[in-house]
Amino acid sequence: MPTIERVDNSGEASHLGPNTISNHTDEISDFKRNNAPSADSTVIDTSSEDGIDVDKNVELFRDLERRISHHASEYSLKPTRTMSRRSTRKSGGIDEEKGDAPEEQPFDFKDYLESGVRAADSNGHRHHKMGVVFKNLTIIGEGADSSTILNLMSPFIGLAKMFNPLRWTKRQRGTAFDIVHDVTGFVEDGEMLLVLGRPGAGCSSLLRVLANSRKGFLDIKGDVFYGGIPAQDFGKYLGEAIYCMEEDAHYPELTVKETLGFALKMKTPAQRLPGVSRKDFQNEFMNTLLTIFGLKKQENTVVGNAFVRGLSGGERKRMTISEAMTASSAVAAWDCPTRGLDAASALDYSKSLRIQCDALNKTTIATLYQASDSIYNLYDKVMLMYLGRCIYFGPANRAKAYFMEMGYTCEPRKSTPDFLTGITNPNERIVAEGFEGKVPETPEQMEAHFLKSQDYKNLQDAIAAYEARIEKEQPAAEFKEYVRDIKQKGVPGQSVYSVNFFEQVKALTLRQFQILWGDKHAIYERYASVLIQAFIYASVFYQMSLTSTGAFQRGGALLSSLLFNAFLSQAELPNVLGGRMTLQKHKSYAMYHPSAFHIARVITDIPIIFVQCFMYTIIVYFMMGFDAKASKFFIFLIVNVLTTLCTTDLFRLLGNISPSIYVAFQLTGIILITLITYCGFSIPYKNMHPWLSWIYWIDPYAYAFKALFTNEMRGLTFPCEGAAGLVPYGPTYTDPAHQACTIVGANPGELFVVGDSFLDVSYGYLTSQMAIDIIAVFLFWLFFICCNMVAMEKITWVTGGVVKKVYKRGKAPKHTDEEELIRLRDAQDAYDKMGDNFAAEAGIFTWNHVNYHVPVGKTQLQLLSDCEGWIKPGQMTALMGSSGAGKTTLLDVLAKRKTMGTIDGEIFLNGKVLAADFERITGYVEQMDVHNPNLTVREALRFSAKMRQPQEVSLEEKYEYVETVLKMMEMQDLGDALIGILEAGQGISVEERKRLTIGMELVAKPTILFLDEPTSGLDSQSSYNIIKFIRKLADAGMALVCTIHQPSSILFEHFDRLLLLARGGKVAYFGDIGENSAIMNEYFESNGARHCDQSENPAEYILEVIGAGINGRSKQDWTDVWRNSKQAQTIKSELEALNADAGKHPVDTEAREFATSTAYQLKEVYKRMNLIWWRDPYFNIGRIWQAFFIGILNGFTFWKLQPTTSQLQLRTLVVFQIIIMGLTLVFSIQPQFMMQRLFFRRDFASKYYGFAAFALAMILVEIPYMCVAGAVGFLPLYWTAGLETTHLDGLYLYLLLVIFLMFSISFGLAIAAMLESMAQASIITPIPNTFLFLFAGLLSPAAAMVYFWRVWMYPLDPYHYFLEGFITTVFNNMEVQCIDSDWISYTPPSGQTCGQYSQAYLSAGTGYLKDPNATDMCNYCQYSSGEEFLSGFEWTIANRWRNYGLMWAYWVFNVSVFVLFVYINRKQKR
Repeated sequence: MPTIERVDNSGEASHLGPNTISNHTDEISDFKRNNAPSADSTVIDTSSEDGIDVDKNVELFRDLERRISHHASEYSLKPTRTMSRRSTRKSGGIDEEKGDAPEEQPFDFKDYLESGVRAADSNGHRHHKMGVVFKNLTIIGEGADSSTILNLMSPFIGLAKMFNPLRWTKRQRGTAFDIVHDVTGFVEDGEMLLVLGRPGAGCSSLLRVLANSRKGFLDIKGDVFYGGIPAQDFGKYLGEAIYCMEEDAHYPELTVKETLGFALKMKTPAQRLPGVSRKDFQNEFMNTLLTIFGLKKQENTVVGNAFVRGLSGGERKRMTISEAMTASSAVAAWDCPTRGLDAASALDYSKSLRIQCDALNKTTIATLYQASDSIYNLYDKVMLMYLGRCIYFGPANRAKAYFMEMGYTCEPRKSTPDFLTGITNPNERIVAEGFEGKVPETPEQMEAHFLKSQDYKNLQDAIAAYEARIEKEQPAAEFKEYVRDIKQKGVPGQSVYSVNFFEQVKALTLRQFQILWGDKHAIYERYASVLIQAFIYASVFYQMSLTSTGAFQRGGALLSSLLFNAFLSQAELPNVLGGRMTLQKHKSYAMYHPSAFHIARVITDIPIIFVQCFMYTIIVYFMMGFDAKASKFFIFLIVNVLTTLCTTDLFRLLGNISPSIYVAFQLTGIILITLITYCGFSIPYKNMHPWLSWIYWIDPYAYAFKALFTNEMRGLTFPCEGAAGLVPYGPTYTDPAHQACTIVGANPGELFVVGDSFLDVSYGYLTSQMAIDIIAVFLFWLFFICCNMVAMEKITWVTGGVVKKVYKRGKAPKHTDEEELIRLRDAQDAYDKMGDNFAAEAGIFTWNHVNYHVPVGKTQLQLLSDCEGWIKPGQMTALMGSSGAGKTTLLDVLAKRKTMGTIDGEIFLNGKVLAADFERITGYVEQMDVHNPNLTVREALRFSAKMRQPQEVSLEEKYEYVETVLKMMEMQDLGDALIGILEAGQGISVEERKRLTIGMELVAKPTILFLDEPTSGLDSQSSYNIIKFIRKLADAGMALVCTIHQPSSILFEHFDRLLLLARGGKVAYFGDIGENSAIMNEYFESNGARHCDQSENPAEYILEVIGAGINGRSKQDWTDVWRNSKQAQTIKSELEALNADAGKHPVDTEAREFATSTAYQLKEVYKRMNLIWWRDPYFNIGRIWQAFFIGILNGFTFWKLQPTTSQLQLRTLVVFQIIIMGLTLVFSIQPQFMMQRLFFRRDFASKYYGFAAFALAMILVEIPYMCVAGAVGFLPLYWTAGLETTHLDGLYLYLLLVIFLMFSISFGLAIAAMLESMAQASIITPIPNTFLFLFAGLLSPAAAMVYFWRVWMYPLDPYHYFLEGFITTVFNNMEVQCIDSDWISYTPPSGQTCGQYSQAYLSAGTGYLKDPNATDMCNYCQYSSGEEFLSGFEWTIANRWRNYGLMWAYWVFNVSVFVLFVYINRKQKR
């Protein structure tokens, strides 16, 4: 509904929404009357002395309401189909990037909402009108000196402090400071408050606290009330006050429609209009959101992210806003919501907030950077923050006058928000003539001035009046009734959620299937991996015989099945940690229980894992030769399914309690080895040492392995045959009465063993307990599910917007007013001197007939259409257009960053084809701020300068230039701050990252500069400084082009030319802007556009003209107008002249791709990599701790092994556990490489260094860590497990272990280099790992392998050579002594001694007799030495140094493969 506008005596318009008109009859009208703007307005003549006749206007409002009231019922049932004829908002044109769609009808959001409100009122629905009052609010945070950058010594320093008695009595912490200091204000329901301030002023922290998100601060003092409810009590209404953070967090695999559909399911109220079902409500609300935010055509497009192609940056921001609006909260705090939106879209979004406030009495609090006057005028109140202190709070239309009365003046054409923000910048504010030395300057002075002002007294009076109204009307009572009404059946009264747990699980389950389907290729890869591995496993244990060998092989085959499931379950870890930010956001919106999300994951696991296990079982079970009975087959399948589900949830639990993926992988490695060690196969329970045997009872794999083994062995009979089954054996031994069975469990006089007896004697298993074991695995699964549910509800690793700075020790700055002034003056000085040492080489960069197509299915989608233009030295070219018009795409094409699709057209530099050094000599400030988190700001800038400026430039000069850039970017106090990770809540802020991104390019001193939204997310003064500096670079001879979304009039004046893109990547204008935009405006006005008023922002004007914005529409196709214009013909003629000699110039063959030599690159990249590794204790200390834990675990598990036949097998299994450690290292290095490759690709695109430097640095940096890991893993095992040999043998074992660990790391890197994501690596890596450990010859000796594998895979397997070298050294010179339980007893024939009877057997076999002269009972020991035991493996000590050399050869091969695939995949797909 239109609102009423009046003109007061000052000549400035103020607006009154329908809800505010009735409020004018209240006693608080004086304060509110000045500040209730609306999106659309109807001018009303005023006759009263104060400028407005309230009674007359109220009556007019009632008349307007009556005129449209007959539409209410129709609107309430079919709101999206009923469109207002009065609407002035137009729907957008066809978005060619997203495909064609039917044209939409005009839609009036205001009429839609107001009609819905009237219908709700007529049906007795309650409201949730909750204003916010805050008094003396102080937010206290930790100072920068409270924590320092972590490194590998940090854990040890922490332990030392923990055990230092002097520190037990006092708490050590850094200084505390007030982020926000003693602020007071209020926002009524239906009002909008704009919080302004420079970065560091405390705006974001204030918004978080006002949204009742209080975690992450040391303390919060003061009072906050929501409609009279104290903040402490308002926590039970989670989701009614939300904080929408600056970053976009979504599941990239979901489409827009799926994302919004799910959010609406979680927030559908139980109380709706009559006849409106839940489905109708959700569909209508979704269509409304899609329409008002211009996403209707993109509803089936995946949301995407930085790595998954989907929505554009602006569209994704609109998606974030739409999702937040589904929360339907009473209070919403928006932190820089227009970041990344073009000016028209930002205005449309702000209008939608205004309409919501007017129609639904929402309370809106927002902080914006670079807000235009059009946006500013929509807000009722404004709050200006200056270093945590409030220096103004009051009506928005009073703020400018307040500061001008104080003694400051505003430059012509400067927007009010820029003026207000500039007041807090000593270098920007201008003191009016005559007020020099009289105006307040510091935050304290300005705060004191405000507290003494009449405006503050008016604020106090207004708060008192509002509180009196609250006390009288008691909106909290209606609010509580509303909250109770919207809850669906089954929701407990104390619950913060609107939907019951069952409905949450149902909706989450559907969403989880949608996520899986959105990434269906991962499922295909997973199942392909299962099929491949199943055939490999089955072929290794192919058709196991019912002999003594077959009995042991069955145990190995069943253990392999458990390992198979375990390795595949590790693929879940990246998924667990990947969606944390989105989960935290949804939790803050009170959408669903995190535990319900876990239940949904479990439900989706069941069919996925069942299919996986069935595919594995149907292949393996029959190929391996397991007992072919239906009952045993299905029990085998069921146990595998339960074990996989159990393992998956166990690994999820480890992920949920881990702060990072590195910690998660290390924990899974430790837990996995523990589970395998104590499952009962490697060492039976009866042989376990008492101090660790308790692990067996809490090991789900113990029950699973026992169930599988008993299921297979029950009822089977194993005849004792051949040399392996009978003692003595040979052609002369034909009497079974004088032979014994070598299989454990045989009865005297019987040459066969029953499987039940074998299990009982060997392992202590009873087949009657199989059902109990299966139930135990099931109960473990339920236990892990419950643990995950608790962990997800209680543990939060993401901060939800809080970012804490971390500095080098002793380098934290002290933020005093004096230092702030010095910093700002240094920035100005650096800017003034910037051109002195910058001399760009002149160059004309042209492009003509540029087209860009990308493959979409079987078709080609055109994103750029016949683009043309140039950039010349001394000129600044602005690249503008609506969100999704192709601005970033064009820059990517021009900067040679595109690696996918087809590019046509001509791109020349100085009339020449682009040479090999083009990417190096050009700078590209990309939209995404990608930086290595383990470096400080200064280190990152210095690295860029060292690698991109010519090697001939001295290091001192490069570093000096870096310091100049730091000062110019106002980042000198951040030089020693860690860049960090936003999701972890540590590092520099979003805005500071943007400045760093710009600085990284500036220190390279490029010839041509491409900038993609360099001012997005920056405050007005920082934006102004950046644009002013870019202007200075242009004046110094640099050619540059810059995309810009929301330029103010002052910023826009700095540009010389404009390249305007319309939807579809088509040029709508390319030409001069002119003084005061005269040339540009004249072009559009002469071709039918409306006149641009002098007071308008020309940047906003042209976007409006071409139909930009969320639902913008143009009367004509301006791309056609441009094509047919004389200006376009002039451009074509000039381009032809500039490129006339293009074909005559040869390509510069002497151009250097990189500024530095390969040797210098390797040295610098290696130094940086070492620093990164040193600062990552989670990764490196975790790996070293993992090696130590595995060593000590195996040492105490296999404590002091004796040289007896029963413990010979255990010695080999100790080495098998080391192989498992190597496999965990393979997994642990991969996420680290994926992260570092992301930074390498960015660096390589700008030609910092080559692929060889990166790849070799990754290899070299690991060597010392593997030496340390080998030492801490080997030494505890060497002595505790009784592996002591000679000094030379011990040294050999250590050297072999180190090269094995290096091999494992290089192997993991080689695999990861072939793949694009950690999810792929988690699925693919188990396949080669399976080959390696299965064909090593330990689980299945070479003689028992299928011929196909034995002749080629066994000789190629590097694990084979590691095992041979290690085990033969362990068994070197070992004399075997049998103990009583080891002897195999049989009787000799009458008249013969044991020696006489066994002579033929002993001469051909192994072992010895206890007493060769015995005549009653022969006691035979199978082996007399370690060499005899190894004869079955065909391994010999003579090959150990050959094996050591071969391990080095395999390492070199892995390194070569790694370097090759780093080269192949050196460019990001974009």
